Amino acid sequence: MKPNWTSARLESLTVSQVKALLLVASESPPDWGTMPHKELLETAAHEATSVEELTRIKESAKVLMKQAEEGPEREAAQLLYHLAVAAAFVRHGAEISGRPMHKQQALYERFAATWAGLPIGELFREAAARVAGANQTE
Repeated sequence: MKPNWTSARLESLTVSQVKALLLVASESPPDWGTMPHKELLETAAHEATSVEELTRIKESAKVLMKQAEEGPEREAAQLLYHLAVAAAFVRHGAEISGRPMHKQQALYERFAATWAGLPIGELFREAAARVAGANQTE
């Protein structure tokens, strides 16, 4: 069966999201211990991080994405952005991104698979599940 590349979900993806999807679809996940921006990633992943701090981290990630060349620095900044958004959503019920959460579901499912076995994998899994549940009630 030929894939349907005109799906509304696919058409709504931005270039950054497609790149992030390609990152998480790669064969081997990045090494968490050597990731760029590790301290910010750890802060975003921490359960006690406030919505205000997650919002600041998300904004920092946007700046880092603009400054970074292609490669690990940019990929880590993209992960940081989505980790902050997902953490705010899961832990605080807050939507800190202008992009609707239902448009993040496929990306969060892929991040969950890539980071399975680590706390951020579980966080992305929970975010994807909550978005899927919200989509079913709409």
